[in-house]
Amino acid sequence: MRTAEELKELVRQAVGETLRKKDAVLDQQRLGADLGAESIDRIDLTFRLEEAVGKALEDKILFTEPDPTVAELAERLGRMLEKKE
Repeated sequence: MRTAEELKELVRQAVGETLRKKDAVLDQQRLGADLGAESIDRIDLTFRLEEAVGKALEDKILFTEPDPTVAELAERLGRMLEKKE
């Protein structure tokens, strides 16, 4: 099981790669409002996260809240992984 900080780093990296961000992605940034993620970006990000953790994720990880922060996404990912173990 990964630590909360490891999950945050994984999500920050996946978000940065998906959205092609040159600057560091910060935990408090919102996917849409701050980082400009659109629906297609969120789908791509879900695939990246699935690949990174080696498990299929529920689609709602990125769509439950209208605009989660990077930290909220990492927390949600952690909860989903706990359920699948």
